[in-house]
Amino acid sequence: MDSEANKALVRSYIEMWNTGNVELADEVLAPTWVDHAHPEVTGPESVKQAVLEIRAAFSDFRITIDFMMSEDNMVALRGTIIRTQQGKETASQVMWLVRIANGKMVEEWTYYGK
Repeated sequence: MDSEANKALVRSYIEMWNTGNVELADEVLAPTWVDHAHPEVTGPESVKQAVLEIRAAFSDFRITIDFMMSEDNMVALRGTIIRTQQGKETASQVMWLVRIANGKMVEEWTYYGK
């Protein structure tokens, strides 16, 4: 895949989190998906469950993409996670590094900002 196709794949993953459309997991994630920040969440079915749980806890949960770049089989994304927690809107800066193989997201590393 080229860089633009890789970025589109990651955008679809973010869309899944923002909309709760868990069917996107099957389209974008490899069966062997690993999220190194959350090793308990592996594969598309586990991600679907995590999305549903987060969206149930934070109905206004959303991720905005601040910056994205792609080279070879890697996509780097800086985003902001916004949700309401105990009546107060909370924003967290996050950086993700995603590896793509055979047209699917294979693994992700997460780095939290302040």
